[in-house]
Formats: sequence, C-alpha cells, structure tokens
Amino acid sequence: MREKYLWLAIAILTALTLGQACYIYEQKASAIEISDPPPVQPKIKQMAYADKASEAQAEELEKWRKKVREQINQGGALLETDFDSYFNDRFFSGRPDPFADIQRVHSQMSSEFGNGKKTLFDGYWNKWFEQRLMPGQFNLDTATTDSDVTLTLRVPGLKTADVDITKERIKIFLTTNASPEGKSGEALIKKTPPQSYIKILPIPADAVPVTGKARIEGDLIKIRFDRKR
Repeated sequence: MREKYLWLAIAILTALTLGQACYIYEQKASAIEISDPPPVQPKIKQMAYADKASEAQAEELEKWRKKVREQINQGGALLETDFDSYFNDRFFSGRPDPFADIQRVHSQMSSEFGNGKKTLFDGYWNKWFEQRLMPGQFNLDTATTDSDVTLTLRVPGLKTADVDITKERIKIFLTTNASPEGKSGEALIKKTPPQSYIKILPIPADAVPVTGKARIEGDLIKIRFDRKR
C-alpha cells in the first residue's frame, strides 16, 4: 500500500514539474515575441518623424512670413540676414529640390502684397537672391565628361575660400583681396577694400552629390563630382 501511495505522489510531482516547465517556456516565448518590434514599427517611426519635421517647417515658415510682412508694412528694409535667417542649412537639409522650394516661397510671399509693397518686397528679394544664390560678378563654368562633372568659379583677387558640400547644395564662403586704385583707359578705378561673399549653388542634376570635392587653383574654385551613370 505504501509503495502505491509513493508512486502516486511521484506521478503527481512529475506532472506538476512538467506543467510548470511548460508555463515558464510559454512565458519566455511570449516575452521574446513582445520584445521583438513588429516589422512596420521603423516605418511608422519614420513617418511620425517626417510629420513632426513637416509641422516644424510649416511653423517656422509662418513665423518668418509674419516677420517679413510686418517689416514691409511698416516701411522697414529687408536685409540679407533677414532672408538668411530662414533659408539656412536647416531649410536645405533633406529637401529633394530646395531651390524650387525657395522660388515657391517667393511666389507665395510676393502675391500677398499690393502693387507698391510687392515691388518693394521683390526688390529686396532679388538683391538677396543675386548676392546669395547666383554667381553674380563671378564667372561659373560647368564641364562634363563621361565620368565626372566639374564646376569652376572664377573669382578675381581670390584670397580665401571654404567650400561646404551637402546632398542638397554647395555653399562657398570666400574673400577677395583689396584692389588698388588705378586707371582703365581714361576711367579712374577706385580702391576697394577686401570683400566677403557667401554663395549657395545647386548640385548639378547629373552629379552624384556625396562625391563632391573642392580645390583652389589661383583665382579658381574647382568642384568635382562623379557623374551619375
């Protein structure tokens, strides 16, 4: 009889042990499944980040537009720094076509003003655009081969140049030497002090942005890119 009860007790303990083992295993498996994020989570996070970035950009644009409207309506002048404060590195970062976006902002802003103030705003805009986003008085050439694309900016009297290249734009900080007083034929050329410039240029459409490398050769700033295949 004792042996019968003993074997019964062993059977019950064995069943309980196996049941507990199965429970622990199931809990571990469940924990692993929960800890592993679903495949769509990274995409959801990316979309949420993009939405937040878009909202922040819209708020920043509206603040800048409000500031510009107030200055124009009050008869105040718009300086280059007023435009630079919005069209900065943060504006360019991550935009597929930032230069098209700049033109779009101009069209929207310009349409908000009446004739007189529209002319005033467009005048300030064009001055900044020429100074910042165009070669201006400097000659810009583009040479293309089967393997590369090279931009060459000729800057007479170039003293220093610092070129920063991102996926969205080329930004050049440069200074020129002072020019001495002299004559050109009968015309008197006045002495000019050293000048500083900032130029922001688009990446050539057929260039690979991340391959850009700059070098200085006398008065020339040369920027070479691999060409897209």
